[in-house]
Amino acid sequence: MAFLIAALAGLLCGAWWSAQLGRRQGAVAATIKRTFHRPHKLMHHVTLPIRTGTTEIDHIIVADTGVFVIEAKHYSGWVFGSAGDAKWTQVLYRTRRQFQNPVRQNYGHIKAIQALSSFPDQHYISVVVFTGTAQLKTDMGPGVIHLAQLGDFLNAPRPVVFTRDQMALIVGRIELSRLDRSAETDEQHINNVQNRLQRRHR
Repeated sequence: MAFLIAALAGLLCGAWWSAQLGRRQGAVAATIKRTFHRPHKLMHHVTLPIRTGTTEIDHIIVADTGVFVIEAKHYSGWVFGSAGDAKWTQVLYRTRRQFQNPVRQNYGHIKAIQALSSFPDQHYISVVVFTGTAQLKTDMGPGVIHLAQLGDFLNAPRPVVFTRDQMALIVGRIELSRLDRSAETDEQHINNVQNRLQRRHR
C-alpha cells in the first residue's frame, strides 16, 4: 500500500511539473511568435545526445541572424549571481536556495548544437529568460533577461549570417539528432543528470 501511495504521489507530482513546464514554455513560445518576425524556425524541448548522456534544451530559434538557444527559468524573489559563478542564489522570504548557473548550463546546450555543424561560435546566441517575477539583483550579462524583454532582444540589430539553405541544414541536423519526445526520453535525461551530479560529488 505504501508503495502504491508513493507511486501515485510521484505520478501526480510529475503531472504537475509537466503542466508547469508546459505553461512556461508556452509563454516563451507565444512571446516569440508575437514579437519575432524575421525568417526563423522555432523548436521546443529538444533533447540531444552528448558524450556524458543527454542535454535538454528548452527552445531553439534558427533565424537568419543566428541560432538563439533559450533556457527558460521560472523564479520569484531576488536572484543573485554572475556569469562566472557555478551556482546562483534565490532569496525568497528569507530563505536562500542555490541553483545551477543557467548561463553555464546554456553554454553546454550551445556546444551540443554546434557539434552538429561547423558554423562560427558568434553565430550562436545564448538567452536565459526568467518567466516569473524574480528581481535580478546583480549584473548577469546581456543575455539574461525577463520574458518582457525577449522581443527586443531577438529583434536587436544583427547582421544576416545564414541563408535559407543554411538554416534548413541546421534545423535538419537538429531534427535528425534529437531524441523522440516521450516520457521515456524525459526519464532518461533526468537519470543522466542525476548520474552526472553524483559523479561530481564523489
